[in-house]
Amino acid sequence: MTDLYLIRHGETLFNQLGYFQGHSDSPLTETGHLQASNLISYFNDIPLQQFYSSDLGRAVATAAPLAKAKQLPLQTCPQLREISYDYLDGQAKRQLTDKDREKLTRLFSAELGYRIDEGETLAEVQTRLFDKINALNKQHQDQSIAVMTHGLSIVMLIKKILRIPVDAPRMFNVHNASVCHLSFRSGQWILQSIERNDAS
Repeated sequence: MTDLYLIRHGETLFNQLGYFQGHSDSPLTETGHLQASNLISYFNDIPLQQFYSSDLGRAVATAAPLAKAKQLPLQTCPQLREISYDYLDGQAKRQLTDKDREKLTRLFSAELGYRIDEGETLAEVQTRLFDKINALNKQHQDQSIAVMTHGLSIVMLIKKILRIPVDAPRMFNVHNASVCHLSFRSGQWILQSIERNDAS
C-alpha cells in the first residue's frame, strides 16, 4: 500500500493581502514559517521515503524544513503547481473589474473547457495532478510520499478521488499547511483524512 500526504503550502503574503497567486509567487509570512515548522512535529512518527514539491517558491519554502528534518532530497515538479489564472496571477482581488469577475464565475462553475485567456481549466488542473500522483505511485510503490502543493490543486484532486463532479460546490476547505492523507490500495486511491495544521 502506498501512502501519500498532500500538503498545502504555508500562509503567504498574497494569502494575507487577498491576491490571486496561481503561478505567481510571494514569500511566506511569519505564520507561514510557523506552519512549516509545525509540519516537523506532525510527521515526527510518520516515516517518509520520498518528498516532492511544486517548484513554486512558497511550496519549496514550506517543504524545506520538513525535508531537512527527514533527511530527504526535495524533488521539485511543475506538474504540482497551482492553477494558472493567466493575467490575474498576482492581482489583488479587491481590484477586479466586472469582466474579471465574470471570467472567474465561468471558470469556477467549470464551464466546459473555459479558461481565463491563456490560463488553465479546472479539468486540466485535475488531470495534471491526478496523472502525477499516479506516476509517483508507480515509481514508489508501497512507500510513504510527501507532496507539497497548493489549495485549489488539492481540492480538484480530492474531488477526482471522491468522484465529485468538477463543477460541484466545494464541500471542504484545505487550509494553509493542512495535510491530506491518501492511500492506494486495491487499485484505487482512498482519502483517509484531512487535518488542519494550525500555527500556535
